[in-house]
Amino acid sequence: MAALPLTGALLLAGCASPGPAPPAGPRVSRDDLPFLLPPTSGYPGTADAELLRRVDAAYQSRLLDNDAAGAAAAAEAALAIDPNLAPAQVLLGQARLIGNDPAAARQTLDAVVARLPGYLAAQLAAGRAAEKAGDLVAAYGAYRGLASSSSAALERAGVLHDAAVGELARRIDEAVGKGRLDDARAQLLTLEEWAPGARVALAAAMGVARAGGDAQGELEAVRGLLAGGAAGDESLLERRGELELQVGRPSAAIDIFEDLARRHPEEPRHIEQVDRAKFRWRIVNLPADVQRLVEAPELSRADYAVLLYWLVPGVRAAVVTSPHIASDILEHPRRQEVMRVVNLQLMDLDETLRRFNPDWRVHRAHALKALLRVLQRAQPAPSCVGGLEGNPSPSREAVCTVAAACGLLPEAADCLPDAVVSGGEAAAWIRRTVSLLP
Repeated sequence: MAALPLTGALLLAGCASPGPAPPAGPRVSRDDLPFLLPPTSGYPGTADAELLRRVDAAYQSRLLDNDAAGAAAAAEAALAIDPNLAPAQVLLGQARLIGNDPAAARQTLDAVVARLPGYLAAQLAAGRAAEKAGDLVAAYGAYRGLASSSSAALERAGVLHDAAVGELARRIDEAVGKGRLDDARAQLLTLEEWAPGARVALAAAMGVARAGGDAQGELEAVRGLLAGGAAGDESLLERRGELELQVGRPSAAIDIFEDLARRHPEEPRHIEQVDRAKFRWRIVNLPADVQRLVEAPELSRADYAVLLYWLVPGVRAAVVTSPHIASDILEHPRRQEVMRVVNLQLMDLDETLRRFNPDWRVHRAHALKALLRVLQRAQPAPSCVGGLEGNPSPSREAVCTVAAACGLLPEAADCLPDAVVSGGEAAAWIRRTVSLLP
């Protein structure tokens, strides 16, 4: 065959099927691309227009071409002219991100976001860097903040929500365990914003409140958990009862403990809880000035007489046939209660001077003796006070021994007869005494 002319060979060569065409468009990772906006996107500041143009040009020609080194060099050149140029810092962070150094990218981008919150290009790239670094909490926080202005952020926030919420709850538990309650409280605010009313947020709130001694906050969290589907958790229900008794509604505590007692009649602690709840209900329905005595750190003899008058059944309604008069209580604001307790011979007078000494501190031995007299006069009297029969003036040691036998004290050694009595101790002893009455 004759050779083709040169022009024909060139024509055929031009018509021949070409090899694979080079990929068109940006070569940066498709997964990262939605989070890499031009660095000036959403920039809230002002700067030299030419510098901003160079930064965006480097983004187009270098960063989108996956040239991390070239993009970083362009960013550093701009920063050499203006060290505070935020878009150049964003470009540098983006370059480090596509260069597989998310930790360095975060350091650069987080500094920009801290200075200019809401800066779209910076916050979106910072979220992506946090996600690639494994910090789902920071990533979700960044995406959530941009959900209304970026479809990519909205989508990733939806994907990361459950994992981020779970991780934040774990961090709160860890902070509580290490005693860093301020950190735990700050993180809890974020968790409650991200997952309001969710079980994970309520459980975290319960832990933080309990660690901080915030009984009211713990009660609110426990109520939320039980209302949200944890009603079958009896330990949580019992905790609610204790908290209702402490800072909530004693009537609710009564219902809770009576229900637990019905479910578990073999469990004596629930009977004790019902008893405490009913007694607490009585206290919250007392006059306010009497309620305050229950919280007093130290009681006077008159204060203790007031508690006996209001809390021991039958004292207020008892009929006195041979009244005793104490000369030092005639002008006392609590003379009615004191006189009734004295005339029932629950507390003694100084027979020589006919004085009650209402403002003296009440000692434990005298307080316990009064309650043992209440038990002795019951019909029938409980067997635990049998040791006092025929002994109208028992020794302090005998009072302490019998008080322990009746369950008013854990042991006789806990008596400390000369020690003072707080309102809480007195109320607890009175409650136990009342529970022994027929």
